[in-house]
Amino acid sequence: MADIFLSYANEDRKSAAQLARMLESVGWRVWWDRRIPAGRTWRSMLEDALREMRCMVVLWSHSSVNSPWVTEEAEEARRLGKAIVPVLIEAVEPPIGFRTIQAADLARWDGTAGDPAARMFIVDLKAVLGTPLARPGHSGSNLETHRRFTLAQTLSDYWPKIALATGLTAVLFAGWQLWPDARRKSATSSPRIVEDNVKPPPAASLVGLTISGERHELKPSDTLKLKVTANYSDGKQEDIRDGIEWSSSASRVATITKEGAVTAHAAGTAEITAKTGAVLSSGWKLNVTAVKPATSPVAPVKLVDLNISAANRVLFTRDRSPIRVRGRYSDDTEMTISDGLQWQLSDPLVASLNADGELLALRPGKVEVVARLGDLRSAPLTFLIKESPKTVPAEVKPTKTYELPPVKLPTVTERTKARIAASISRAESFREQGKYAAALAELEKAKAIDNSNEEIRKEIEQTRRACNAERALGNKLDC
Repeated sequence: MADIFLSYANEDRKSAAQLARMLESVGWRVWWDRRIPAGRTWRSMLEDALREMRCMVVLWSHSSVNSPWVTEEAEEARRLGKAIVPVLIEAVEPPIGFRTIQAADLARWDGTAGDPAARMFIVDLKAVLGTPLARPGHSGSNLETHRRFTLAQTLSDYWPKIALATGLTAVLFAGWQLWPDARRKSATSSPRIVEDNVKPPPAASLVGLTISGERHELKPSDTLKLKVTANYSDGKQEDIRDGIEWSSSASRVATITKEGAVTAHAAGTAEITAKTGAVLSSGWKLNVTAVKPATSPVAPVKLVDLNISAANRVLFTRDRSPIRVRGRYSDDTEMTISDGLQWQLSDPLVASLNADGELLALRPGKVEVVARLGDLRSAPLTFLIKESPKTVPAEVKPTKTYELPPVKLPTVTERTKARIAASISRAESFREQGKYAAALAELEKAKAIDNSNEEIRKEIEQTRRACNAERALGNKLDC
């Protein structure tokens, strides 16, 4: 298992190799060489390295901030709850989502472990990973390389002082050799001092939290128990249940108890987070989908009834009367029907029907009319046919004529014509409904406006004739 996963762009491979050598010289195991061993795939090797690492060091440069692979590796480390230590090897700004993490600045690093920026970077890594321990066959040589590297750097920085200290040491040693009694006395009287430089390894610290659940999609009123895994600086992981502070970004969508049980309430999206001390997990996304109501199949609308009517059911021979047919449907709507109708007459000698549904009176009598459409049949509508009245010419008598002054008729304006037309229209509507008294009242209003209007006179005559015919059928009406 590697201590450090080094994430970098291919363009920065030289810088990555230099930094990896320095980190290995300190004693850490670094995964950075991405050559694929025989029998392995690149993706499986990468997944194993990300899962087993203790910490990720990301090298940000102009190439890496634009590399989707580097960003994806950093996102995966965050998802796994691993510690991320960013390093700037060029003066760039990290991608969105990683700018809040303090980055080590190695843009002017001279490539040595003695560089102040490199020293500070190593101190930061020790705070995350702890001091590296010597490991047989591997770390001992690396530690020795680091000591030699550090010693050479120190000698180059402080050689004048070292030279002076060396001279003083030589003088003191010569004096020690000149006084053997004092040397023996000091050797016998001074106790042996043994320095123990071996320090116990630091305790592992909590570096990340990871939330997991069986699924990320719930329906309103569903409940799901979430689990939190703690990630420590020594690479260990364990599930924790106590001391967790849960929170939901949208309580209207979902809430969570202190035991980690999340309950969905309404459709939407919420992010669940867990916190222990100062360590906060990344958001665990939850989608709540609305329950679709069960829809019953809609029955097709069907024609269920036919109803026929006529404005005038009392006719004189050679009169015509249109018949109107309205259909009622299963959704309680009505509509006038004119196509596909078949007509039946009880006595074709009394009246006949043309294709447009217009009744023609032929001779006096009664006739019943029925309309059919498919399997539906209307109720019969009865018509009374009367003989047309014969006009007897009156005896012409000579009359004395008088010269009458010309009568000045009232002027009919457009407004007056409009009022008369409205009264006639209302009268026709009342007549079709069988409200003959109301129809005659409207026509009297129109007649009061223009007594000489021939159309008003004809409407009054037709209305009274229809009313009298209804009365002849036995209906009590006021004409």
